[in-house]
Amino acid sequence: MTSASTSWPKLILVALVATITGVAAATVYQSRRGDVERGDRRAPAATTGDVSSEAADGHGHKQWWTCGMHPQVMQDHSGVCPICHMKLVPMRADVAGTSGRVVIDPTVVQNMGVRTAPVTRGALDVTVRAAGILKVPEPGLHEVSLKVGGWIERLYADTDGMYVKKDQPLFELYSPEFQVAAEELMTATRAFKSLDPGAGEAVRKEAAGLVESAKRKLRLWDVAEQDIEATAKADRPPRTVVFRSPVAGHVVEKTIVQGAAVQAGMKLMLIEDHSTLWLDAEVYPQQQGMVSVGQRVEARVESMPDKTFAGAVSFVYPHVDHMARTLTVRTPIDNPDHELRPGMYASVTIVTRPVEGAVLVPREAVIDTGTRQIAFVATANEGSFEPRDVRTGLVGDDDKVQILEGLAPGEIVVNSGQFLMDVESRTIEAIRKLRRSTRADRNLPRTDRE
Repeated sequence: MTSASTSWPKLILVALVATITGVAAATVYQSRRGDVERGDRRAPAATTGDVSSEAADGHGHKQWWTCGMHPQVMQDHSGVCPICHMKLVPMRADVAGTSGRVVIDPTVVQNMGVRTAPVTRGALDVTVRAAGILKVPEPGLHEVSLKVGGWIERLYADTDGMYVKKDQPLFELYSPEFQVAAEELMTATRAFKSLDPGAGEAVRKEAAGLVESAKRKLRLWDVAEQDIEATAKADRPPRTVVFRSPVAGHVVEKTIVQGAAVQAGMKLMLIEDHSTLWLDAEVYPQQQGMVSVGQRVEARVESMPDKTFAGAVSFVYPHVDHMARTLTVRTPIDNPDHELRPGMYASVTIVTRPVEGAVLVPREAVIDTGTRQIAFVATANEGSFEPRDVRTGLVGDDDKVQILEGLAPGEIVVNSGQFLMDVESRTIEAIRKLRRSTRADRNLPRTDRE
C-alpha cells in the first residue's frame, strides 16, 4: 500500500508535462502555418533567392511583383501569393509604369492578325437612308359639296374607292331652287332670241345680260357648262341637274346614297388624285443637318423591287416628331400609271453633298463604348500601341468615319485586333490605379490606415 500510494503522484506529474509539451508544439505548428498562408511578408527577399524589394529595373523604376494566377495581387516586394501560395513574379516595366500603352511582341502581332490603316484627309460621301411612307398630296384632295339643297335622284359614283375621270357624272340632284334658276335661264334665252332684228343695240345688250346673269347663277352652283347650255336650249326645265367630278381620282369618304336628302354645305364625298404622291421620309437627328431642299431622292417599294422611283426634296418639316425624334422630309413622286398606292412603305435614299476636307479612318478602327470612343495608334516603336480618345462625326458610304478630334492625318491606327489591345490597356490602367492606391495607403499614418 505504501509503494502504490507513492507512485500515483509521479504518474500524474508525467501526464501533466506531456500535455503541456503537446499544446506548445501544436501552437508553434499553427503559427508557422499561418505565416506561410499570409505570404510571410516579414521574411527578407534574400532568403527566397529573389530580387530585393528595393531593386529597380534598368530605367530606375521601382520593381513591383504580382501573381500569375491572381493579377489583382500586387506588392513592392517578393514573396508568395496569399491566395494560392504561388511564388510572386516581377512585373514588366511597361505594365508597372504610368502609361496605358500596350507593348506586344512583333511575332505575336502577326499571329493576332493585327491590321493597320493610315489616317487620311479627303471628301466624305454620305448617303442618308431612311424609311418613308407614301401619302396623298394635299393639293390632290377634292371635296365634293353642294351650294344648294335637294335630293339625290340618281347616284353614279356609288362605290367607295372607285375611279372617276374628270367631268364624269357623280350624281343627279333634284332641287326646287334649281328649277327656278333653270326657268329664269330658259325665259331669258327665249326673250333674247325673240328680239326683233331691228331692235336697238341697247335692247340687245340688256337681253344678253339677262341670259348671262342666269347662266352665272348656275355656274356658282358648280353646274357644268355643258349642262347649262343644254338647259338654256330645253323647252322646259329638266327635273334634275347633273353634278360632275371636278378632277380625275378615286372616290373616298362617300357619305351619300341614292335618294338621300342633302343640304347646302354638306360634304358628300372626297376625291383623291393619285397621279402624284408625297413620299414622307423619317430622318434621324444625326442626319438632319445634311438634308436640304432640292437634293435627289430615290425610293424602292417591296412590291416592285426592280423599279426605282426618283424625285427631289421639296419640303423639310419645321418641327421634329417628339415621340419618334425624327424629322420628316417630303418628296413628290410622279405616279402616272397608278403603280404606287397611298400607305405603301418605301426605302428612301437621299443623295447629299460630300463633306470636303474631312479626317477619315476606317469605321472598325474606332471602339465605341457608349461613353467613350477609342482608337489605338501605332507608335514609332515596333509593337507599341497607345489608346487615344477620339470624337467622331459622320459615317460615310465606304465605311469611313469622320474624326473631329484626337487623330491627325498621317498617323497609323489599328483596325483589326484592337479589342484585345483594349482589354490589355484596361488591365494596365487598373494596375496603375491600384499601385497609386497602395502607395497612398502606405504614406498614411498607421491610425488612418487602421
